[in-house]
Amino acid sequence: MKSTLLALFIFLTGLLPAAAQDENLTAGCVENFAADVDYFPHKAEIIDAAKFTVEYFNNYKVVSVADAFDGAPDFKYVLVQCGTPAPSLADFPAGTQFIEAPAGDLITLSTTQLPVLAQLGLLDRLVGVDSGFYISTPEVVSLIEDGEVAEVGFGAEVNIELVLELEPQLVLSYGFNPASDAHPVLMEAGIFTALDASWRELSPLGRAEWLKFTALFYNLEARAAALYDDIAARYEAVKASAADIDAEDRPSVLINSFLGYADAWYIPGEDTYVGQLVRDAGGDLLLAEEGSATSQGLSFESVYEGGFNAEIWLVETFGVNSSADLLALDSRFGDFAAFQAGDMWNNNRDENANGGNNYYEWGVTNPHLVLADLLAIFHPDQMPNHEFAFYQRLASE
Repeated sequence: MKSTLLALFIFLTGLLPAAAQDENLTAGCVENFAADVDYFPHKAEIIDAAKFTVEYFNNYKVVSVADAFDGAPDFKYVLVQCGTPAPSLADFPAGTQFIEAPAGDLITLSTTQLPVLAQLGLLDRLVGVDSGFYISTPEVVSLIEDGEVAEVGFGAEVNIELVLELEPQLVLSYGFNPASDAHPVLMEAGIFTALDASWRELSPLGRAEWLKFTALFYNLEARAAALYDDIAARYEAVKASAADIDAEDRPSVLINSFLGYADAWYIPGEDTYVGQLVRDAGGDLLLAEEGSATSQGLSFESVYEGGFNAEIWLVETFGVNSSADLLALDSRFGDFAAFQAGDMWNNNRDENANGGNNYYEWGVTNPHLVLADLLAIFHPDQMPNHEFAFYQRLASE
């Protein structure tokens, strides 16, 4: 009897421990806050991405973005579970931004973020993009055509008045140069702006894992983990198909072309995003600087000498769909062995009417599809019935 009365007393006075949550709250707010409850039972584990981290506390999480652009400071975001008290601003560095999670409407300023929204089921939150001109994601194209998603402009020229009118809780941006980027202008206007630094990741899976970054703002850690685990498993399965290929059977690969206006032929370093893709697909990237995580600009003569006999050429140049297009840029391209053999490929198989290339949109979040294309190019016997997602052989004309 006494134990029953004690239990009733504890319950009525609120001394019983609060019930733990089984799942993250992805809609609505907490109605009865309890300081000892972990409101994020599903937590993100960052495996391959190197440019963002997340630290969890009972009712908020702290997300940090590093190296968003050359010389960038660390950016810090505090995501507070809606319906719970925010931590003190004094506990964080100057410039830290606070936002409630799950977040509401958002604007994205890069096409690379759109497939993530589609995969996470967040397109109903999208109210604005920079421009629809280069967008490939069909659902977003339809939303723009129907007037449900606005176009707010680029960089420092972003239409602040329109952004304020749309009332986004979150803007996903990126950085190259603060003098011309959108994020300083948006933040000055009091608009919560998070920097997506996925383009700074050196590994294909590192870039893909940024889908977890977006998911953090909506408490969708569990969904993002399942998506990413599937993408990573598919990537590793394709990579495994090339792992046992003998060194002498790995084709020599030339990449890009000479850009006359830049007076250079840019070759990615061995440790770049592209360098890893070529290596994982069983190819040897010619002229790639060993241990380099950047691209180097070479003269035409240097590439002619070192890449003349490349077996495969990944042209990856805008507007080139045929051998005639390539010769129109420079007649000397016709001397290369890959040109003579007709083994030239471009990654523009899936382009929209304006030249928007889905390789740089869907391919970023789904590198297993890019890797499968490359494996089919380098070792067609490994992928005999492959349907290409992004690459196509240049037409012979």
